[in-house]
Amino acid sequence: MANLVLTRPVGQSMRLAELLGQRVPDLHLIHLPLLSIVPNEKLEDSQKLKKLVEQTDLAIFVSPNAIECGMRLLQTAWPKSVAIAVVGGGSAEALDRREITIANGYHVYFPKNPANWDSEGLWRELNQVESDWRGKKILFLRGAGGREWLSEQFLSHGAQITQFETYRRVPLSKEAAAWQSLEKASPGQSACLLTSSEAVHHFAHYLKEQKDWGSDWLTLAKIICSHPRIVESAKNEGFKKVELCSPGDDNLVFASQNWFNSLAN
Repeated sequence: MANLVLTRPVGQSMRLAELLGQRVPDLHLIHLPLLSIVPNEKLEDSQKLKKLVEQTDLAIFVSPNAIECGMRLLQTAWPKSVAIAVVGGGSAEALDRREITIANGYHVYFPKNPANWDSEGLWRELNQVESDWRGKKILFLRGAGGREWLSEQFLSHGAQITQFETYRRVPLSKEAAAWQSLEKASPGQSACLLTSSEAVHHFAHYLKEQKDWGSDWLTLAKIICSHPRIVESAKNEGFKKVELCSPGDDNLVFASQNWFNSLAN
């Protein structure tokens, strides 16, 4: 049986799983949420965020998680006077669900081409709108870490940067029952979708501790990554069959389908 391991946090793989069920129904899906998202719910941070937003020229949400947790923490409507930038389609969809769209009078920027859904693509997009960042106040809403390269670009061009944590990521417990499905599956008949370097590190660390079966997953399983930096992380951790695909659920499904079809050849 061919297995596909979905490694996103609980809830974030739902649409992806639905698409896979429609297009590759013979794939057996294994849900392994390598990271869990814990929202920042501190009252003092909510008050602090409201003040920061009022003083901001551009807010950058680094992920759908940052949007959902950030808006919940803000506890009020996003001001239309403050522009928003996001990296890719998943974050744009999260804004759409909250009706934060250009059609509704908001200023929203993100790369339109899925091939450019990364920090570099967003930087190019923003520089088509603004050529002088000196003195601009940029607010990054994120988890613990993320988009360091993009922050450095703004700083090098004279902008003022504020980093604000709207959530934190918690690695999947080593005692979690979800690992048992992995242990029972055949790595040579399995592929794993990885969309986070942090998830890659946690995954590899756990496998290296499993002396009886973990090494086979490092050497035999197909690792499909949605960005070159994630590919680099996977290779550095010792995964042997690493493949790059473009970001976005449709591209992940396409890559999974290609892998599945290759098993029959």
